[in-house]
Amino acid sequence: GFCLTKTIRNVHNVLLPIKYTCSSNFNSKMATVDVTQHLETITKKIDDGIDQYAPPAMKEQLKSIESMHPMLKQAHVVGGALLLPVLILFYVLGGFTLLVSLSGFLYPAYKSLQAMEVNDPAEDKQWLTYWVVYGTFSIFESVMSFLKDIIPYYNVLKLGLFIFLYHSSTKGATKVYDKILTPYIIPHISGAKATKAE
Repeated sequence: GFCLTKTIRNVHNVLLPIKYTCSSNFNSKMATVDVTQHLETITKKIDDGIDQYAPPAMKEQLKSIESMHPMLKQAHVVGGALLLPVLILFYVLGGFTLLVSLSGFLYPAYKSLQAMEVNDPAEDKQWLTYWVVYGTFSIFESVMSFLKDIIPYYNVLKLGLFIFLYHSSTKGATKVYDKILTPYIIPHISGAKATKAE
């Protein structure tokens, strides 16, 4: 009985990693297929744009580049040329710092506007708390600006904080409300309201 149990356990230990590896490979292949299809769609749209709007001289130049470098398609050259000014502008305007600021504002603003259209107290709590934390963090950051230079990977940590606060799987803002605001801040606000009412 002991030998049989040990054998079954050994087989299980061998097959489990194989199953996990196969599942991971399948998922990664599916993700690769999706990305490839998406890129092919974009490439086709750029090719159609080149056919419709590019002057003949430009078309000839692109064809000669593609003939010299078969891997460098016409759409890649045009797409890269269009993307370069956007990347330069993005870098000049603040680069990763701008990306972090936009990620902390655009999606939460969109979700807050959606929450205004539905009567859901949980959503109201989530997004009102998010903006309280966001505002408090912004004030703290402006006063303690020297911390940006002291703390390594400051913007990465800031981005992680924002995502934790607003992501649907974590709902960190709701956790902040339940664990910090409810026990320590709300009683004082409620107490002030009660005193005023009396």
